[in-house]
Amino acid sequence: MRRLFFYTLPGFLLVASFVCPPAAPASTGALHKLSVFNFAAINLEAAPYGTLVTSILMQAIEQEPSLAVLDRKTLEAFLNLNDLQQRGDPANILHIGSRLGLNVIVTGNVEKRGTVILINCRVTHISQAKVILSAQGRAMGDPHLDREVRRLARLITTAIVDHALEPPPVVVEKKTPAAPVRVRTRPGSKRVYLSWENPPGQSASGYELFRSTSPAGPFARIGSTDQSEYTDQELERETAYYYRIRSFDDRGLQSPWSQVVAARIVLTPNPPVILRTEGQIKAVSLTWSPSAISSGDPSNLRGYKLYRAKNTEGPYQEVANIPGKDLGLGIDTAAALDKIFRVSYIDRGLADGEESFYRLTAYNELNLESDFSAPVRGGAIPRVTGLTAQGGLIRENSLTWDHLDYPVVRGYFIYRSPTETGGFTKIRKVDPPSTGKKLQFIDREGLGDNAAYYYRITAQDEAGLETSFSDPVSAITRGRPPTPRGLQARSGLVKRIELGWTGNTEAEVEGYKVYFSRAREGKYDLLKKLDGRMTGSFTHEGIFEKLEDGSEYFYLITSFNRIDVESEPSPPVAAVTKHRPVKPAGLRGVSFKVKEVPLRWQENPEKDVVWYHVFRRGEREDAFPKVVKLIGVTSYVDRGLTDGAIYAYRIQAEDKDGLFSDFSEPIGVQTKPRPKKPQSLRGESRTGKVELSWAPGGEPDIVHYVVYLKRFFGVEKIDTATSPNFSDAPLEKGKSKTYVVTSVDRDGLESDPSEELRITGR
Repeated sequence: MRRLFFYTLPGFLLVASFVCPPAAPASTGALHKLSVFNFAAINLEAAPYGTLVTSILMQAIEQEPSLAVLDRKTLEAFLNLNDLQQRGDPANILHIGSRLGLNVIVTGNVEKRGTVILINCRVTHISQAKVILSAQGRAMGDPHLDREVRRLARLITTAIVDHALEPPPVVVEKKTPAAPVRVRTRPGSKRVYLSWENPPGQSASGYELFRSTSPAGPFARIGSTDQSEYTDQELERETAYYYRIRSFDDRGLQSPWSQVVAARIVLTPNPPVILRTEGQIKAVSLTWSPSAISSGDPSNLRGYKLYRAKNTEGPYQEVANIPGKDLGLGIDTAAALDKIFRVSYIDRGLADGEESFYRLTAYNELNLESDFSAPVRGGAIPRVTGLTAQGGLIRENSLTWDHLDYPVVRGYFIYRSPTETGGFTKIRKVDPPSTGKKLQFIDREGLGDNAAYYYRITAQDEAGLETSFSDPVSAITRGRPPTPRGLQARSGLVKRIELGWTGNTEAEVEGYKVYFSRAREGKYDLLKKLDGRMTGSFTHEGIFEKLEDGSEYFYLITSFNRIDVESEPSPPVAAVTKHRPVKPAGLRGVSFKVKEVPLRWQENPEKDVVWYHVFRRGEREDAFPKVVKLIGVTSYVDRGLTDGAIYAYRIQAEDKDGLFSDFSEPIGVQTKPRPKKPQSLRGESRTGKVELSWAPGGEPDIVHYVVYLKRFFGVEKIDTATSPNFSDAPLEKGKSKTYVVTSVDRDGLESDPSEELRITGR
């Protein structure tokens, strides 16, 4: 145990320590002892969340009585005293957990993407040396973070408790580490570069290297490393050296020796000089030149080997053997390769934004390599970053992202999907900007209303290669415009209907569309498109097709935006145009009046009926011409008519607004006919007079008869008679007179003349 003693001086805190076995966490009946490592921040935006997530998680786990959580101060004090760190690699977790006597260690990280906070956690069981839970949480912004972390805490607690019910693992005694394999040497002019590998499935904490000038030894220790490579320097030329290596684990146990390998210090080419690296899509372009200084190596330069590592110290792994003939420089012989000023090569197959360290060697015709060149860093073009999407627009989304300022980038591809998980389709290529670091694209291709869309972007080079997708972003288009409110329709107007509603104040509204139908549930046709968001009224009058009187019309309206997207329709309203007056009723006429027909009808029930129109049709007429227009009366005497004629009459009412009723039911009326002409006119000439007689007519109101004498230019009335006979002066012998007789009734109507009677004197 390492005991600590604290001494306090003004302004200082002194700590003295003594090493002793660490104390296990205090237990209050808890079955499981665990520790929570600080959650690492994956990106800069997540920096404030690592400690916060760790604290919430520890507080939530401590609520489980069967778990005892090692407090953070105790953990950090132990790590500081033993020069350990809260790394998440398995070897480190198991080492710390074993030293502290823990059952479980919880590790994880936090990443922030826009407003989304991603939490990855892993629970490692120490004695069984395995992960018993891997889980991820996703909090949509800070307000949901606490709830999501506590959900993860419940998963962790359940996994630990459930795992305790499993049968205990079989304890396997640890074996001695295996010896390194595939030990290789690469000699140079004054140094030997060694590299090796661990056997499959094996790992080591470090390695010790030994050297001898004889394959049988003795071997002297020349150094140690925790990497799988080592450079033995300042060696003598033309001398053979022999090496063997052994590994050791975190307990200090050593492996057997590796096989002995040899290397001889000989003249080799000088290393090339890497001039520059240039990022490309999933690749790095390197440009170098041969060393301008001669190494004294008499052999011709044959090619180059490219090595790559994750950090500047290594280990470096060979990634390419580049013979001069494969460089595409037109070099047919190796003799001229070192005369080429610049050589280029592209290291492909990298991940987006992957950074590596590169070293080059040159090798001669004997396949002897030079020393490493100085290391240089190079990185592939990263994925597109800074992508944001602005929604809330009318059938469009606005995207912005950071320009990748690399000469090889020739444009960007926009991909879109209706879901976040897949199905992204390429919709547009965008050229890089001429100036500035930001790009913008407005997506207007086939978007719907109030719909979510997800976007990802790739960068493209001149060969058509693309980076991987950017992180997805989403945006929701604006919904349809708001529905107009308060639609009303005014009834009772003449051949028109007035509509009114409350105008929308939303800036997106460009105007309104008015629809009408003859049935509430029928098809509504567009009546009028009105511009202006503050428009609030419209009168339907009918330009080409007038509105029908007394008819019901149904209306609804929508608002529309600048691209003619319409809102949901308003609830329909109905209105009725003014009814026409009802047709006049009770039309009566008096027949057998002399040359006239008296008419009478009932007054219309409408209070605003002003006029009545009288129409008459004669016996030989097809139409009803209008006879008279009357104001405010319900009777009329039609005069000047033909005797004994039958006439048809009908009436039409007209109100103050000029609306006409239907015609009344027609009636037929006959004027009084003239008497029938006398029949059977007879006469003779006697001595002293002329005697005439005839048959009287059948009319009861005949009051007298008129006797006419026919002259050359017509007839001449000579007398009247009250009875059907008449006496006239005698005729001279051989003289003649022609007589006709008519009947006259009491109303003075005279019949047609009778047949003519000619009488001659005897």
